[in-house]
Amino acid sequence: MEKKMINKKECCGCTACMHICPLKCITMQEDEEGFLYPIVEKEKCIHCHQCEKVCPIQNKSILNKKTETFVGYSKDEEIRKQSSSGGIFSVLAEWILQQNGVIFGAAFDEEFEVRHIAIETKEELSKLRGSKYVESRLENVYPEARQYLEMKRIVLFTGTACQIAGLKKYLNKEYENLYTVDVLCHGVPSSKIWRMYLEEKRNQYHASIEKFEFRNKKNGWNNFFINIAFSNKQQYSVHFFEDEYMRLFLGNIDLRPSCYECHFKGFPRTSDMTIGDGWGIEKLMPDMNDDKGVSIILLHSTKGEKMLEAIRNKLVVRGAKLNEVLPPTAESRKPAEMHPNRKKFLEGMRRGESFEILYEYVQKSFIQRGVSFLRSIFNKIKFIVVKN
Repeated sequence: MEKKMINKKECCGCTACMHICPLKCITMQEDEEGFLYPIVEKEKCIHCHQCEKVCPIQNKSILNKKTETFVGYSKDEEIRKQSSSGGIFSVLAEWILQQNGVIFGAAFDEEFEVRHIAIETKEELSKLRGSKYVESRLENVYPEARQYLEMKRIVLFTGTACQIAGLKKYLNKEYENLYTVDVLCHGVPSSKIWRMYLEEKRNQYHASIEKFEFRNKKNGWNNFFINIAFSNKQQYSVHFFEDEYMRLFLGNIDLRPSCYECHFKGFPRTSDMTIGDGWGIEKLMPDMNDDKGVSIILLHSTKGEKMLEAIRNKLVVRGAKLNEVLPPTAESRKPAEMHPNRKKFLEGMRRGESFEILYEYVQKSFIQRGVSFLRSIFNKIKFIVVKN
């Protein structure tokens, strides 16, 4: 446990250690970067080492033995419009709710912090729909999920691959009524940076935020917009690559340290299903691309197969090859590459520099951009050679 607290690259913040502790002497506390880490009250600790045994990074998870690949989208145009990509999560969630099930996923709270919550009605489903590019606070959802499972309720738990791995370690047994779905993940940005960004927007527009959308499709799925609605009826709406927060995120400068050495992006996975954006579908399957959103669907278990089969009649779905729809060079299949200015960025954040100044650290020099470009070309050539 002490080792994990010292080396932050070995902690994904899943909370499994906190909840497994028999004396509840572990709490999750935010560090200066804005990420949660476990802190032990040493005078209470009995050195049972349960926290170490439950850690999904220190202990390898049991992986499923296969991955089947599909692409698809919901036949319901309204669901697809409201979703980040093809609407697969919403269709799946409705199937779970029809069986009196419970769904855990990431939602905005009143202050637009991102936290995992449980929902039990279709009316609440909109809270979990849509991408949220912020580290989600898990808080007490692991014990809550176990309570529902012990009550024989069907549970669908969604999150990042590391959050699913942490849940499985915490439960330490298989539940037939548990279904798990992880999302293809670039990495999780700092909650502190997110709060700074929101505060800047509130000050800029002199109003509170009423609605935030990371993936507004008004100009199509391929060119999604960041959209913020303010209490004074003003709107902030810009292309995702023109937004400062998204540039920091995509530039890998404000991600959690463990994301730079991610242990959970390989295949197969410990989850039953993985879903994500089907970028590049216009080249592989042009007839599937209408710029409204297409999802990649990866099945890792018989439960994953069961879920897809249950909702297949509500989808347009097609089989695919993993390495074609999601090449090994994709960001969601390998650890994020740390931005060379991350240390300077963090030092600036500690000094209390404005968000505008912090944003300048993500701008790479001409040489750095050239090196990154050449590296990406080399990786693509290497992939083509290996493939052929």
